[in-house]
Amino acid sequence: MTTRTSRPHPVLRRVATIGTGLVAVALTGAVAAVGLPAGFGAVAGAVPDVEQIEASTPERTLVCPAPVRLADSAQVGDAQFGAAPVETATVLRAGVVGAGSTTGAPGETPVTLTGLEALDAAPLEQDDAGATVVSLADVSEGQVLRVGAGMPVDTRVAAAVGSTTSAGDLRGLAAASCATPDIDHWLVGGSTEVGSSAQLVLQNPGRTPATVRISVWGPGGPVVLSGGGQYLVPPGGEVVTLVEAAAPEQRRLAVRVESTGGTVAAYLQHSTLAGLVPLGVDYVVPGAAPSGSTAVGFTSSGEAVDDALAPQIRLLAPGAEAGTATLTVYGADGRVRVRGGEQVELSPGVVTDQSLGGLPAGSYTVVVDATVPVVVGASEARAGDAVEDSPTGMAQVDRAWTASTAVLPPADDEKPADDKTPAAARGTHDRGTVTLVPGTSSVVRLGAVPPERAEDSAPTGAFRGTLRAYGPDGALLGEKDLDVPAGSTATFDAAVLGAGTEPAVLTLDASEDGSGAEPVWSVLATAGAPLTGAPEGSPGTLVSVLLPVPPAESQGSVAVRATRTAGLPD
Repeated sequence: MTTRTSRPHPVLRRVATIGTGLVAVALTGAVAAVGLPAGFGAVAGAVPDVEQIEASTPERTLVCPAPVRLADSAQVGDAQFGAAPVETATVLRAGVVGAGSTTGAPGETPVTLTGLEALDAAPLEQDDAGATVVSLADVSEGQVLRVGAGMPVDTRVAAAVGSTTSAGDLRGLAAASCATPDIDHWLVGGSTEVGSSAQLVLQNPGRTPATVRISVWGPGGPVVLSGGGQYLVPPGGEVVTLVEAAAPEQRRLAVRVESTGGTVAAYLQHSTLAGLVPLGVDYVVPGAAPSGSTAVGFTSSGEAVDDALAPQIRLLAPGAEAGTATLTVYGADGRVRVRGGEQVELSPGVVTDQSLGGLPAGSYTVVVDATVPVVVGASEARAGDAVEDSPTGMAQVDRAWTASTAVLPPADDEKPADDKTPAAARGTHDRGTVTLVPGTSSVVRLGAVPPERAEDSAPTGAFRGTLRAYGPDGALLGEKDLDVPAGSTATFDAAVLGAGTEPAVLTLDASEDGSGAEPVWSVLATAGAPLTGAPEGSPGTLVSVLLPVPPAESQGSVAVRATRTAGLPD
């Protein structure tokens, strides 16, 4: 498999610095304070009392994708058309909402934003209110946002990056929220058939090497990889791998990334050409691990079922058992039918696409309830103008991939023993934070997934919460109280939420009086002019999707026992 190791430059030009209000990037985690085991080193007179104390928050790291790039500028693209006739513009926005007081030396803040290689970076300056907003233009490498230990538990942390290319082989908008590094990632999307490229990017923000093993599935089942599929990612380093070199001619793709020795961030950069015509570029980011119930949002432009641009959902049952997936689609007015697509048979290890065409124009949420654990992704596309001098007159296309979110199984199903309960059922009100990409238009899509999903069950209740918008200077621009009926999908224009000012950050909180409907939300980001003759307000022809950065896990309070010890250092 062809690989490229990148050691990026640590210094970037910062064009918009610190703001003065509350803005961007979400954190809610905790570090456990560990007491000594009972009886260990204890002597007579040891204090037996146990006290519950609130654990402090740990350090949190978010890693951002690098700008889109051609796999090999000497070989990719067509000389007649020009692989890269224009520069790709890449911007990043990051921040902290609700920072409050911080630990550390006076005048310091534990928030840093650096290039991937800069493991020891100076902290960002912060004003007296403890709020930070940072934007970078001309970004040329992956970035790492670090929030040090001791931040208040309700601090929100989020960042996002967007690459826009108006012409050439990489024409499109590729945007993604920055993600927490992990030891296991599932990437559902992309292709390695002729004309497509899927670059797997592995980023290691840590201080120790990480050994990474990848597994690939396609329409014919698990793929045997040339080269073994194992890579060493150095500290502060990046490894770029061309999946088509090891797994060619895979029309449908799903990739698992497993890491030992350290955590990594991982994503696919997927791009497609049809001769001279660019058919889109986007990031494929990690989604929910194999689960019996997942959900994902998408937007239809009214395409027919057999339209190549119709939204599609991709499914993989990576286990050894076959199963069946039930697709339930919710629109603005409730449940809608998907002709011939509400039951999908799943062969073990086979990647399957199902069209979501035939729906009226609008935004939707599709819930996948399967009899076996599955991983899920979705795609949608927009057509632009035809390529000048193209012999076929084919229109240019941009495509967006959206990762899935785990949801609770239907109310009449038993919860699997290994099922991880989503945040919505753990009592937290924080439903995530999205940092918007400068220069794009943003529409919030929010589906209220009901616990009753049987066809003969009418959903009851609603998701109730508050959507807040913050400006580039950190000021609260506005907030909207939400009451989205269970079994429906609502949309909100971010510009309207900002009362005329383009928001920089969006946060979502659930109310205490919610009825159990789970929110599944994302932000549809668009750029460029809409289709010729399209209704006023139609989205641009360059499209991508931002997912919310979830709150970090919190350990809450921990038990601490005070003892007198013998033979232990102070």
